[in-house]
Amino acid sequence: MDTLLEQHYTPRDIAQLWQYSPRFVREMFQGEAGVMVIDRPERMHKRSYTTLRIRESVMLRVGHKLQIK
Repeated sequence: MDTLLEQHYTPRDIAQLWQYSPRFVREMFQGEAGVMVIDRPERMHKRSYTTLRIRESVMLRVGHKLQIK
């Protein structure tokens, strides 16, 4: 299956599913292989933003790791 066609989730989506805070989910997936990171650099007096999109297979992999611990 092409990974671009896979369902992608925001940290907020996963936070609602797993009943965690969006901040905790962002920290959990930051640096995880397979997470799409979109950086918007700082522009004249506006702060920079980083957007995460998490593939379903990555979400399941991390979820299984949490269950094992």
